[in-house]
Order: sequence, then structure tokens, then C-alpha cells
Amino acid sequence: MCTENIKQEEFSKKAVRHFLVLRQGFLQKRGKNGTWDAIKQLECIQIDPISVIHPNHHLVLHNRVVDYKPSYLEELLYKDRVAFEYWCNEKSIIPIEDFPYFRYRMQNPTQFHSPFYERIKAQSKELASEIRYVLSEIKKYGPLSSGEFERKGKIKGKLATKVLNLLWDCGDLMISHIDGNRRYYDLTERLLPPNKSKIVASREEYEQFMIRKYMRAYGLVDTRDWRFGWLPLKTYQRKAIIKTMIEEDKLCPIKIEGVKHTYCVLSEYLPLLKNSNAQINQNVLFIAPLDNLLWNRKMVSEIFEFDYAWEVYKVPEKRIYGYYVMPILYGTNFIGRIDPKLDRQNKKMIIHSLLLDEKTFSRRLVKELAGALLRFLKFHNVSQVCIEKTKPKELKNVLTRELS
Repeated sequence: MCTENIKQEEFSKKAVRHFLVLRQGFLQKRGKNGTWDAIKQLECIQIDPISVIHPNHHLVLHNRVVDYKPSYLEELLYKDRVAFEYWCNEKSIIPIEDFPYFRYRMQNPTQFHSPFYERIKAQSKELASEIRYVLSEIKKYGPLSSGEFERKGKIKGKLATKVLNLLWDCGDLMISHIDGNRRYYDLTERLLPPNKSKIVASREEYEQFMIRKYMRAYGLVDTRDWRFGWLPLKTYQRKAIIKTMIEEDKLCPIKIEGVKHTYCVLSEYLPLLKNSNAQINQNVLFIAPLDNLLWNRKMVSEIFEFDYAWEVYKVPEKRIYGYYVMPILYGTNFIGRIDPKLDRQNKKMIIHSLLLDEKTFSRRLVKELAGALLRFLKFHNVSQVCIEKTKPKELKNVLTRELS
């Protein structure tokens, strides 16, 4: 992207951090309505099934909604139906008003990569009778899970799961409700009103919508990001889109102190970026591994000067900080990492490590860390905590006394 002849506004890293954290809306909401507001503000929330502690999507909302409960999200998804699950930033929770745009992708699966569709598309012709059978059973009996099909014996459980995932991917089915880890599927037309389930955007409408949605969600626009617009775009295509949007005054390139790469922001966000007086939450937060703020790890490294990798998929000998390591955010700065594990059987939170980047810590920071831990314990419905390791070492005893 050539920006030599384009006027670039200049900002400090501090100002950009302030803007990015402010956009996230940390601890600004309350209740189920606040949970819904947070979903809309974030544009989408990435879902992940790993549950060493609460899964990623619940952790994301815990950091935005002061009194968040997982039941708030479940009601919004499966009772109120103001949100749905589909591919966005990977599998995500998305506001329901976006459904007509995503309908285009659902009806054109060969144009987009989808793990579910890719795994089964080669077998889709061979599975035509199984697909018809699954659809007819759901149409006849209402919401069903793979377990019901397995019990009936006409289709194996694993194959039923494949078919249900494929039909979900193509938009024929939606998730009706969940029971534990089991998902129940129903016909989309039964779960959504016709004005949502039947309207389909054109490809151009879908792409334009996704690009704007992506830019709002990320805050800073980066042409290097392979997820740009959540569309299968090559680098030259991304640069062309940015160039056009700059020429149309929809996007502004910005120069960030000490950063070589030129980022962009939506023109509507410039006033917020310039407003350094807007109040930021100064609490300590344990940021979920797939939190929206962390989606662009390159940006986090350049702007926050913090390198983060989720080590859950690394073999143990290659882990540096721990299996479920999470960044610790304090105001607008990442100050360290925490590696928690919920011992559900003994109702205890185990902190394998709590590592600060600085060698010293203040009394105020200890209080903030203790407050964050107590809130974290309450969210996970436990009262006991075992801290195994801290850095600095002396933090362990000081923090333990503060917690007691």
C-alpha cells in the first residue's frame, strides 16, 4: 500500500493503546442486556471448546460484563435468538441482524474455507441419503442431536455429527439449544422469522459488509493480516481495498511512533483515537487467549510491545509460560502472564504460575491482582486458590496474604 502522497496523522503508541483498549469496552456492562450490548460492540466473539477454565467466549464476556453469567449468553443465543453461531473470526457468536449477509456464505460454501465443509464435501454425494434422512427426522420430530440418531441405529453417531455439521455449515440447520456439551439442531426456518432466514445478500453486499465489520472489530486495520475482512483475499486485493477506501475518505492511514508499518483506522474512529481524555478501566484483567484484543498478535507486539503465544497446542517441552497461559492487562499495558487451571472436583483454582514482566511490584498492583483473582474465583464458583509459582518470587507470599 503506497501512502507516500497521503497525509498521515501521527499518534504515540500510548494513544493507540488507549484507543484499542477503549474500543474493547472492558467492565463497562451489566446483566443480560449488557452482555448483548458487548456482543454488538465486539462484532463477534470467538468460540473455543477447550475448558481448562471457562471456555474462551465466556472469559471474553466476563471481562466486559461486571456481573456476567454464562446463562446470560445461553439465553441470548437459544431463547431470545438475538445472536447465532457461525464462521467469522473462526467459529464465533454473531449478532442475529447480520444473518442475511452470512446467508450468502452458507449458500455458497465452495467459495470459502470451512473446516466442517472441507472434511465432508468429498463424501457429500455418497451421503445424500443420510442427509435426507437427518433433515426428515428433524423436520418430523423437532430439535435432535447426534445422540438421538445413534440411539435409533439407522446412522452412526460420528456420521450423524458430520452430517449435522455440514447442514449447519450450509445454513439448513441452526443450533436450537445445548444440553451440557451436546448440541441440538433444528431447521433454520423454524428458529428464525422469514425476514431473517430467507433474505440472502449478494456477494458484493456480503464482501463489503464483512470488510467493514472486520475493521470495526479489529480497530486497527492491517493489510498484512491474512484474516483481512474474513475473506479469501490476496495481499494485492487487500491493498487495493485499502487504497479505494482511503480515496473515498472512509479510511485514514496513521503513523504510529516507533512503528514502521502504516496502519489504518475507519474515519469515524478518528475522534475516539484523538480523545486521550476518555476514561479507561484501570483494573487488572486476565485476558482470554482468543480475546478480540489479541486477534492480531503482530499488532499486539508492535503497539503494546508484548509478545504472546497461546501454548495450548505446543508439546510440553516447548512451552515457555504454561498450557493455558493468559496475558495480564493493567490499564492499557500488558504486564505479565497467568496460567490457571480449574480443579472442578475439589472446587479450587490452581494458578500454576503468575509471572510479571517487571522485577518489582507496588502495593497498589498487589491489591489489583488480588481483586482480579477474587473476581475470577467467583466467576468460576470456587473460593479456594493455590498459587504455585510467581515472578518475582516474593509476590507469592504478599499476594497470598492479600487474598486471605
